[in-house]
Amino acid sequence: MFRPNLFRYLLLMTLLPAVLHPVQAGNHPQGYWQAPGMHIPHSQNQAPILDYYSGNKPRLIDPGQPFERALAEVAKRSWIRFEFLHWSLDGPDRGAIGAPILNQTDPLQVFDNSNGGIATGVGIIPSINQLGLNDTSGVRGTWGLDLAAADFELEFFGTQDKSDAFGFNDLSAFRVAGTESLGTVDRPNVVIPLLTDGGIADASTANFLVFDSSFSSEIESRLWGAEATLLTKPYIPGNGFQWQWLGGFRYLSYDESFRSTGAFNNGGLQADVVTQISADSTNNLYGPEVGGRAQINNKWFTLSATPRIAFALNNYTGSTFFNGTETGQENDVDFTPIVQVSFKGEVHVSPNLSLYGGYDFMWIYRLTRPFDNIVYDSTPGLGGAFTPDIRQAIDLESFASQGLTFGAVLRY
Repeated sequence: MFRPNLFRYLLLMTLLPAVLHPVQAGNHPQGYWQAPGMHIPHSQNQAPILDYYSGNKPRLIDPGQPFERALAEVAKRSWIRFEFLHWSLDGPDRGAIGAPILNQTDPLQVFDNSNGGIATGVGIIPSINQLGLNDTSGVRGTWGLDLAAADFELEFFGTQDKSDAFGFNDLSAFRVAGTESLGTVDRPNVVIPLLTDGGIADASTANFLVFDSSFSSEIESRLWGAEATLLTKPYIPGNGFQWQWLGGFRYLSYDESFRSTGAFNNGGLQADVVTQISADSTNNLYGPEVGGRAQINNKWFTLSATPRIAFALNNYTGSTFFNGTETGQENDVDFTPIVQVSFKGEVHVSPNLSLYGGYDFMWIYRLTRPFDNIVYDSTPGLGGAFTPDIRQAIDLESFASQGLTFGAVLRY
């Protein structure tokens, strides 16, 4: 009984693949094979093919992401203004370099007390007013953002390192032989008067620094700063007259240096004895700012005026040097308002571009400048001689700058 059943079972297992093969061949592509007794799911559709080298690149910014969507909105509401500045800064107004003297004559007959009181002939006192800071160039950039309830403006500006100088060379040239050290009306010496123990002396007895070889003075200044302001939306939107209140914060820096250098060689009979007097000052001003903006606007042009005042503190530093040695240094803080008025006229070339010109006036109540800080003093010595006492006394004075601007506004 067992052997016939086993034979029939083996015969069935041998014939079954031959019977099932035509059925499977109709459902699968040629060459497809499936092991007996196993079921593999299949589909009539071809599996997807992923081509990572098709050249399709992902977007740089996905507007569906919150952060990138916010950046896109900021760009749509922004504008940029870039302008060139042509300003004039207040130059020195002190007058003569050195201390004041009494009964000054013209020409001035000078006696050298440091050399036994001998006559040195005619001398002139150089004027610091020869130094000027006009025609100072600079740049200013402003980024603006249209917010829901206000307009935001962030501004940076700076001027070039503006410098000016004057000098006298070969002072003893063309003088009579044997008297090269004596100044004449045509070829005078350069002299700097000094106080005597802090007191003003008469011209006939005053102590002088005498230079019969050469003399020069120079000044260098730089102004820069930043403003961050919020402006209310106009009370009357659209074209026509508009008014906006302004509030924000301001920082301003004014750095300056001054230097005088003179040489004495006794008419060429000895090596040059060089004397140098110099000073530096730094003013850092910062504080809250308030103001407003009035403008007339239409699709062709915009005229505006922006008066504002910053209630600033001035953290200043001043240093004075005599022949390379520091003789005074001081740092302090002082209250210093800053008043500025900006006038602008824009011509709208297109909805995205405007060309404009303007005028700025800025006044600073109190800041320190190096040439105002120098005290030209002397202390008496034996036999009528003296020792120069060049020291520092901080002086705070007002300062103004004004000038033209021109540039362009780009709106996204």
